[in-house]
Amino acid sequence: MDHFETKPLNRKAAEGVHYANDNRIRALAQARWRMKTGGSREAWLALGKDHPDNLIPEARDWVRAAVAGGILEPPTPDPLVEELYGEMKASREAQ
Repeated sequence: MDHFETKPLNRKAAEGVHYANDNRIRALAQARWRMKTGGSREAWLALGKDHPDNLIPEARDWVRAAVAGGILEPPTPDPLVEELYGEMKASREAQ
């Protein structure tokens, strides 16, 4: 068994984890929301990705922490997704 608590954090790998390129974020957020509320997948989807109760930001942070800690592998980079995410991020920062 790996001793994850003694591994150094890989912050660079964690930076590549975001909603657009890592389905584990949606899966984790949806599972947690459904456990918490007893709601259906459809009810979670109806909240929308920007709804504060959908738990996506929290799930993203946990997946990033797991990647940084070496518990999960980083997502496989997709050049198109990375480019579009960079453009979206730049657009938001310019506002």
